[in-house]
Amino acid sequence: MLPCFIVLSLTLTYFTQLSRCLAAITNRTIDDTNGDPITGFMPMYTPNNLQWNVGSACTGCKIQPDPDLAFDSNWHAITRHEGDGPTFVTLNFTGAAIYLFSFLPSEIPWVTTLASLQFTLDGEMVGTYAHSPDNSSTYEYSVPVISLESFVNKPHTLVAEPVGTSYFIFDYVFYT
Repeated sequence: MLPCFIVLSLTLTYFTQLSRCLAAITNRTIDDTNGDPITGFMPMYTPNNLQWNVGSACTGCKIQPDPDLAFDSNWHAITRHEGDGPTFVTLNFTGAAIYLFSFLPSEIPWVTTLASLQFTLDGEMVGTYAHSPDNSSTYEYSVPVISLESFVNKPHTLVAEPVGTSYFIFDYVFYT
């Protein structure tokens, strides 16, 4: 009787631990406007949300992506010029991988469409991204401008910052 009890106990322990491991691996999205519906994490915009253009609500913006191709039909965008103060979006999440998605506009005369970005994770510089627009009339949607993987599954802070003279459209992040 004792060996059966030990086998049963070990089997139950194994499946309990396995289910905990599997339950810990989840995929989540943080939308630029609506945040993460599960955790409630919201993007934090600097300087402040009023200086960022919010989706198609910006009727005077020269860059007008198709809302139907945006995650949750919205996005945040900002033009930063050399000499401007800090401009960035801060994203808090708990996970071991994160992917930030943007739109890339084509060249528009007299409009800044160059994307030059830098990224920090937990205060450490982890990457850059640069895109020079072409002269087509198309936008690129859901472009992963940074992909970070295989770090410790714990709370993190990702900061995405346009640098120099740059245009940045933030659509969403996907994290695990």
